[in-house]
Amino acid sequence: MSQERQASADPGYKTQPLEAPGVSGYLPQGGHRRRDPFARVVAREPRLVVPMRDVQCYECGKNCQIPVAALSAVCPHCFAHLSTANVTVKPGTHHLQIHTLGDVKIPECVELSRLHVVCHNLTIAGCVKGTLRATGILTLQGRAELEGQLTASKLIVAGGARAQVRPGISVDEAELSGSLSGRLYARGEVHIRHSGKLDGDCRATSLRLDHGAVHIGTRELIKR
Repeated sequence: MSQERQASADPGYKTQPLEAPGVSGYLPQGGHRRRDPFARVVAREPRLVVPMRDVQCYECGKNCQIPVAALSAVCPHCFAHLSTANVTVKPGTHHLQIHTLGDVKIPECVELSRLHVVCHNLTIAGCVKGTLRATGILTLQGRAELEGQLTASKLIVAGGARAQVRPGISVDEAELSGSLSGRLYARGEVHIRHSGKLDGDCRATSLRLDHGAVHIGTRELIKR
């Protein structure tokens, strides 16, 4: 008797589907299954997290985030190209315009007119005329002289500095360890340390003078 006839005649014999490693098969009750005992277990790689930092677009003035290591970026609001380079101004430069999310430094030997600067931190030791806006810290060193429209988040007059601002400067807060001549407007606190001096009118939320600090001029305290 042939094998097929013997299988059909034997009531206890039941055929089973052939299963091979990695080949799909069907369960007797229905459904689909897959057996692959030789398959490798691949671990998922952790997602790369890119460090970001908050910046303010110098074209539209809105806040956004860019990668910390980015050399340039595009504002997601106005689509302006934003530079992140740090700039040190060299002597002999005239009619200069600098727009960057980085820091700008103007050494003592530099004299500039018609200067337009928008940056994060701005350090000035030379003579500058123009429009200056720092979203971070404006530091005055040596015999810095500034004339024009000046704004910053925080003003720091370094120790030993003898700086002049004309007609005045507008900041969020200020800390004077050296001498500053000119009007000072602050939306927060003005702190004059023991070695500091302010020769000019002061308008701020609060004015704190350490022992030995000097202020010559009128003072006006405003409410927040």
